[in-house]
Amino acid sequence: MKVGFMGLGQMGREMAGRLLDAGHELTVYNRSRAAADSFRSRGAGVAQQPIEVLDAEVVITMLADDAAVDAVWVASGLAGTMPSSGVHLNMSSISLKMGKQLTILHQAGGSQYLAAPVFGRPYAAAQGQLDIVVAGPDAAIARCKPLFGVLGKQCFIVGADPPQANIVKIARNFLLGTIIESLGEAFALTRKSGVDAATFLNIITSTAMSAPAYKNYGRMIVEKAYEPTFGLKLGLKDVELALEAAGDTHVPMPMAGLLREQHIAAIACGYGDKDWAALGEYIAESAGLY
Repeated sequence: MKVGFMGLGQMGREMAGRLLDAGHELTVYNRSRAAADSFRSRGAGVAQQPIEVLDAEVVITMLADDAAVDAVWVASGLAGTMPSSGVHLNMSSISLKMGKQLTILHQAGGSQYLAAPVFGRPYAAAQGQLDIVVAGPDAAIARCKPLFGVLGKQCFIVGADPPQANIVKIARNFLLGTIIESLGEAFALTRKSGVDAATFLNIITSTAMSAPAYKNYGRMIVEKAYEPTFGLKLGLKDVELALEAAGDTHVPMPMAGLLREQHIAAIACGYGDKDWAALGEYIAESAGLY
């Protein structure tokens, strides 16, 4: 399949690499040229401007945030020039508001648009083990299924309206934030009474809390594995996306407000460039464990 790919950060470059390895004809674009040029030797075309990527059956977006998506797709007018024959497959993590804006722009331009944010870190992207949440027209989803098969281990279809996938991603990442916060608090509480952190983790993950999120983030906190693959600052972005969506949809989310305060405090104490799991370390420090 002829595929365009925009955004070659930690996640994007792994995803684009898998598509190349699977035999798809790939043209890449990245605002920083060095990341794109590294794909030239692997047989990919390298676009100088975003519009050059539109000559494809599917154009995948994996950009960092709303500001990047706005610059490439909205402010430039690119969404309005997308050919009706192509599909814009937006796999970026964006706000509900931006998701709705992109949907409207593509509808006005007569082009096909899917939202398909992913769950997983760069190592999962490299192995094709992402979880993909997709929403949009059935025909466009069917067209993209071969790509989903290369990039992910499973695909969840949420509905026909693309922003439905965006709100699922936002809500799920908010839940991850609550898990990290609650793990940090529970570890601090038990450690203050002399309970070994690894022992406590084994107990909770061997009983009612055996889900991967508890096991993985719990292990990272116990082992102090804070080399970032998803930084605490990005965790704050996700919490703020939840709060923004809550305001737009009139849903009270007091826990999201508390999480935001905790993230800001942790960043102020120097944890911002560490992994999201380092929120647990900040909580331990606040509890007087160091």
